[in-house]
Amino acid sequence: MSAFLKTFEFLTGVLAIVYDGQHTLKFQLGRAKHVLGPGVHFKIPIIESFKTRDTRDTTLDLEPQIIQLRDDLVYEIDAKLIYQIIDLRKALIEVDDLVTGLKNRVTMAIQRVVKARDRASIRDMPGMIQEVRDELGAVENEWGIKVHEFGFSNFAPTPATLEITQLQGLADEKLRLYERFVGRGLSEEAAVSLVSGAVVTLRPHGDLDHQSRPSADGARQGGLEADAFADPDEDDLVEQAPDEL
Repeated sequence: MSAFLKTFEFLTGVLAIVYDGQHTLKFQLGRAKHVLGPGVHFKIPIIESFKTRDTRDTTLDLEPQIIQLRDDLVYEIDAKLIYQIIDLRKALIEVDDLVTGLKNRVTMAIQRVVKARDRASIRDMPGMIQEVRDELGAVENEWGIKVHEFGFSNFAPTPATLEITQLQGLADEKLRLYERFVGRGLSEEAAVSLVSGAVVTLRPHGDLDHQSRPSADGARQGGLEADAFADPDEDDLVEQAPDEL
C-alpha cells in the first residue's frame, strides 16, 4: 500500500504522504498555511506544495574544535546536541537551513563560553554546559526547536597543554613538600635538597659537636704520640757524637 501511494504521488502529484514522526507545512501560492500531521493529504498541483521534516528527537554531531583559553592553554573539544522541532513553521521560515544554522550557533556559543575560562575554571563542566544551554535559549524561541540534551563527547587538552599542566602540578607538589619540610624544622637548604632529589645526611647537632671536638684524653694521647715521633734535640745529638767516633 505504501509503495502504491508513493508511485501514485510521483505520477499524479496530488498526494502528500506524511509518515509517523514527521510533520509537513502546507504552502499555497508561496504562502505558508497549515502544519499537517502524519497521513495522506491531497494537494492541488502547481498551486499547493508541502515541506516535510522529521519532528522526532534528532542528534546533531558537531565538528571538532580547537579553542584557546583565557590563559593561552589549548583544548580539543567535541560536542553533541539532541533537539526536536516543535514549531515547524518557524523551523522552515525563520532560518534557511535549520541543521547548518544550528551547528553554527552552537559552535559559536561553545567558543564564547570556553574562551572565557582558564586552567582553574575549565574543570567546571556542568557550569559550561549550562552556559551553552542558556545561550541556546534564544535560538529555541526563534527557530521553533527544543534542546533536550547537550554535552561534550570529548574535552581534552592538546599534548603541549597537557605537558604544561603536568609540569605545573609537579611544581605545586614540590612546593607543598618544601613547606612541609621547613615547617618540621629542617633548614631551607636541606628542604630544597630533599625536594630536588639530592642525597643528604642529617645528624643531630650534638653528634656533630662530639665528632668535631676531640676529648682531653684524646688530645693528650695525641700529644704523646706526636712527641714519640718528634726529632731528637740537638744536645742528644752532641752527646751521641763522641761515642760514634
